[in-house]
Amino acid sequence: MPQFRRRRRRRLLPFTGDSVRVPLPQPPLTRHSTVGSAHGWLVTADEASNLHLLNPITGAHVALPPIATLHHVESCTDAQGRLMYNVFDRGDPEPTPFDAREARDCMYHRVTLSCSPAAGSACIVLLVHMPIGELSYARLGDERWTWISPDDHQLMAISWGFMDSFYNEDDGLFYVLRSHRSVFTLNFNGPSLVVKKIMSRVRKGDDPSSMYIMQAPWGDILQIWRWRSYVDSSTPVELPRDLLGHNEDDIDRYIELRTTEIEVYKVDLENQALVKMTSLADHALFLGYNSSMCFATKDFPTLKPNCVYITDDSVEYVNMCKHNWRETGVWDIENKSLQTFDSVLLTNSWMNWPSPVWITPSLF
Repeated sequence: MPQFRRRRRRRLLPFTGDSVRVPLPQPPLTRHSTVGSAHGWLVTADEASNLHLLNPITGAHVALPPIATLHHVESCTDAQGRLMYNVFDRGDPEPTPFDAREARDCMYHRVTLSCSPAAGSACIVLLVHMPIGELSYARLGDERWTWISPDDHQLMAISWGFMDSFYNEDDGLFYVLRSHRSVFTLNFNGPSLVVKKIMSRVRKGDDPSSMYIMQAPWGDILQIWRWRSYVDSSTPVELPRDLLGHNEDDIDRYIELRTTEIEVYKVDLENQALVKMTSLADHALFLGYNSSMCFATKDFPTLKPNCVYITDDSVEYVNMCKHNWRETGVWDIENKSLQTFDSVLLTNSWMNWPSPVWITPSLF
């Protein structure tokens, strides 16, 4: 069974609360859509839906293997081999000729890095292909993604259902969460990948809308569950000019997706149980398209303790309602209430697409 120790404390600059505009590198990278962040790097997608790593501070850029090399990606292409639908595209005013439900199954990912891309081929990129939840990986410089098949790793039983992952710098393992609360480790340190199941399935009430896994600064593995529901907005979203008059009536301008509950659980590997946490004490979580993060509020006095900072990362809502308001706010665990940043969103419609994402700046 894996042994955990208190994580090494990172050196972080003091948080002043000031807003800073960080210029991105010159085109064509500025035309990329941001779809996530990990290890201080942005995960972006170009117009062909291929993924890239971009450091917004230094401007460094690393291309990842083409999406077309992913397992089962042929279901996302037309007869000419072209990608049927690009959820990272800002939208064509003409209706898409392809089934949006099928397209949604093709083009959404969560990305975890084992190290800074500055490490070159030593850096491993793990991709969770959502919403199916299959796993693929690549080392920087690889030409193809490698699918993690249950035929090669029978402990997986099936290939799908994975939700989120993190990399543990202490033991060099990836930890992956499955939808029925089980946890697996992926060990890339030997001549071949070793998959191990360290947490069995846990039956526990209704399934949440989203699930996250991370290692807290004090060493425990945490599962975070998030529930959402659709509500009617009192303020209609403003549509881009190029959409006005083009299927405008097909867009529900009043619908919003709101978080209704967030629960945090400690993973007890010894007893194979999940222990509900009633408080994060003096820590704050960050959830969204980013790799989940947890910080001590004493190091960042402007952060609210015992709170979860959230952004929108719903597959369906973000990709099928591109121009609707995005949920960005702070969930208070004690009061079970959400403080949204509506005043910021209503005055910055550019935040609707791509969905906002939390990043931790890195100089590497």
